[in-house]
Amino acid sequence: MGYKFDCRQFNGYKPCQYKRSCDACPHYDPVVERICLLSLEAMGAVLRSTCLLPAIKRAYPNAHITWITLKNTKALLDNNPYIDRILLADTTQTNTIRHLKFDVLFAVDKSLEAGALAELILSKEKRGFGLDPHGVIVPLNPEAAYQYDIGLNDELKFFINQKAETQQITESMALKWERDPYILELSPSEKSEVARRKAAIMPPAAKGLIGYNTGCSLLFPYKKFTVQRAIETISEWRKNFPEWGIALLGGPEDTERQKAMKEFFADDPYVINTPTTDGLRSGVLWMDTTELVLSGCSLGLHIALGLKKAVIAWFGVSCIQEIDVYDRGVKLQSDVACSPCWKKNCDQEVKCFDQVSPARVIAATRDLINQHNLGQ
Repeated sequence: MGYKFDCRQFNGYKPCQYKRSCDACPHYDPVVERICLLSLEAMGAVLRSTCLLPAIKRAYPNAHITWITLKNTKALLDNNPYIDRILLADTTQTNTIRHLKFDVLFAVDKSLEAGALAELILSKEKRGFGLDPHGVIVPLNPEAAYQYDIGLNDELKFFINQKAETQQITESMALKWERDPYILELSPSEKSEVARRKAAIMPPAAKGLIGYNTGCSLLFPYKKFTVQRAIETISEWRKNFPEWGIALLGGPEDTERQKAMKEFFADDPYVINTPTTDGLRSGVLWMDTTELVLSGCSLGLHIALGLKKAVIAWFGVSCIQEIDVYDRGVKLQSDVACSPCWKKNCDQEVKCFDQVSPARVIAATRDLINQHNLGQ
C-alpha cells in the first residue's frame, strides 16, 4: 500500500479520520509549506496573535500550521480551525520541536525564552524576533524593525505610534494586514453548554447580560477597578439598565473580589457571580453568555474580542491606540496625566483605575446597546 506522507491527515500513528486507503483517496490534502507560529507569552498576547492565522493562510493556502505555546495558554487555541498541531514548549514536546523542520517560522514574542526557542527551531526562513548569543533580543527580518523600535522608545510607543498591536505584529511578520480578527472558536458542544448556562443564570424577564471582567493578571495589578469603584459602576448599571443582568467574570485571582461585590448585591438576583476556578476554557464559555463586556486591557478584553462581543475597554497603564475593538466597542482613557505608563508599581496619589467614572461607562453601555441592537 502506498502512503501519502505529505497529506495533512496522515500522521503515521493511526488511521486518519476518514479511515480509508491512501490510494485514490478523495480527501487527499497535500501540504505545500510547513509553517511554525511561536507565541507563548502572556495569554492575552497569544490570543491576539491568532489574528495572524488568516493572513498566513492567504499567503500560504496549502500550509500546515504548527503553533508552539505553553500549557496554560493551550485552552485559548483549542478547536481553532486554522491550526493543524499545537506543541507545548514547557513539556517534553520540546524534543519534537527541535526535530521538526519548517519552511517559515513566525516568532511573535520578544522575550529571552521565546527568542532562544526561535533560534533553535529548524526553519528555512525566520520572521519576527530571536535572540543573539549574548541574550539580546533581536529582529529577525527588516519588517520587524518598527515593532522592535516601539519596544525601545517610550515616546514612539506612548504617543507617536497609532498602529494597533494586531497591525504591528502582522506587518512584523511580513504579512499583508487586512485587519483580521482574533480567531477563538467554540465547538458545537461548547455552544450548547453556553446556551445551557445562560438559561440557568438569566434573571426573569431580563433582556440580556452585561459581563464585567472583574480583574487582571497579577503582573499589572492596575488594570482593574477597585472593589469600591466596581460596586459603584454596577450600581449605576442597575439604576440605568434595570432590565439587564450583570455577570461577574474573572479568574482564580479574582475570587475574593467577586465575592465582595456579590455580597454587596446579595439581595439582587440580577447581579450574578460566575465561577472563577473552573479553568480558562470554562471562563471563555461564561463570557460567551453575555452580550456586552466591560474590561480593562487584560486577558478578559482579548477573550471578549475573540468572541466578537461588544466591548467597553478602559485604559490606564496601557496604550489605548494599541487595541483594535473592531468597530464593536468603546475605548475609555483614564483621566490621569500619567497614562499610559506600563508600570507595575505606582507612586501616584491619584490612581488611573479610579479615574474612569461610572457615568462614562453608562454612556458607553447605552451607545453600544443602541448601536448594535443588543437585547433585542
